[in-house]
Amino acid sequence: MKKSIVFLVMVGLLLFTTAITLADSPLVVWQFFGVGSATQTIKTAYTEADTFYAIIRAAEQTYGASVDVVPVNWGNYYTILNQALASHKAGDIDIMHVEYLMPYVKAGLVANISNLEKITGIYLDKIIQPDKLPRVTYNGNIYAVRWDKHGILWLINKQQWAKAGLLDQNGNPIIPTTPQEFINEAEKYKAATGQPFIEENDGGDMTGWLFYPWFIQNGAPFLSDNGWKAGFNTPAGLAVFSFMVKMQKEGLVNFLVPNAMTQATDFINGKTASTFDGTWNVNQYAHEMGTDLYVTIVPQLWHVSSTPVSWANGHCFVIPAYLPLQRQIEAYKFLVDMLKYNVYWGNTGHIPLVQLTPEQVNYILNLNNGDRHYYYEFLQSGDILNQPFAGDPYSVIAPSLQAALAGKITPEVGLQQAADALNKFISAQQ
Repeated sequence: MKKSIVFLVMVGLLLFTTAITLADSPLVVWQFFGVGSATQTIKTAYTEADTFYAIIRAAEQTYGASVDVVPVNWGNYYTILNQALASHKAGDIDIMHVEYLMPYVKAGLVANISNLEKITGIYLDKIIQPDKLPRVTYNGNIYAVRWDKHGILWLINKQQWAKAGLLDQNGNPIIPTTPQEFINEAEKYKAATGQPFIEENDGGDMTGWLFYPWFIQNGAPFLSDNGWKAGFNTPAGLAVFSFMVKMQKEGLVNFLVPNAMTQATDFINGKTASTFDGTWNVNQYAHEMGTDLYVTIVPQLWHVSSTPVSWANGHCFVIPAYLPLQRQIEAYKFLVDMLKYNVYWGNTGHIPLVQLTPEQVNYILNLNNGDRHYYYEFLQSGDILNQPFAGDPYSVIAPSLQAALAGKITPEVGLQQAADALNKFISAQQ
């Protein structure tokens, strides 16, 4: 009993001391969404950068102290983060993708959130949907605060689909269910308009993100050997990739648009019927296109997998393990305050992971003419690639896949080279 009283007094002194320290040294949050507006609010923002900054400002009011936000370049974010963690110069709170987390946990680089829960009495399973916590848990302890689920979606311009007679009696797109149906629709659209059915940029990971769900639908694992080896260089993988190459070769699609900006403007301006893009761009498209936009999941063209599959990921926040305990506590408390506004992260198109009230769920589902109804439950329950290594496998395989799509090598060689590149990348970490 006496020990408990002493512990509570010590924690009270610890929190008081921390508050004084923070008055001279604001918490620092690292993020990679870009620089947001100073005027957008949590209810009006819709881009990632604007919404993130609006949430930070709202959380500051709840927290009672200012917080410094450092936007870090996305292109080499993890290289910068790794160096900063090693030199003890990272943010007090650092954003991270869930699939990257475990190597940092095993290396002892991020704080044990479960310890902070016990000290503060604030438990994440009372705030975040409990079934989302195992992905940030290792040996029974939580090591990150989950923020969202996001994934790749099929964005459709209904006005363009109407030109090829591809809308049903309710005015919604007729979604293909086999590779041949997909090709048939692409041929109808090209015959009617002379344009590609899909445009996709090859400037990032999108080629791999699109290959992944169709490959998994065909019944094979993307990674084998418990995640330490490429698993897609198989007959199942070749069937999917040959389908993609065939459509590119015949001009039915263009997976080689030079950049994301061209991809977006072409789609908005009706130079293609559809595109594949992330949840993070849904609201930006909706602002431009209104009711012409239809959003759904990646179509299930292969049925070896009994259910649809899509590439999915998620953002989380970590606290560096090198920080003094007092600083870790304050960082955790601010993250809890951020979670109070997590529902508004749905403004971007992402899936918030706090425990939502029925009214909040209704708010999310009815954003932009109710486009969330077509993917909310699916992506919320979808899985994230479980990888034991650090880094993005899709960027590693993309150059070889893109070379085959461009006709420089065969699909067989493209898959082999992609697998070799990924295996080399993985083996360097073993």
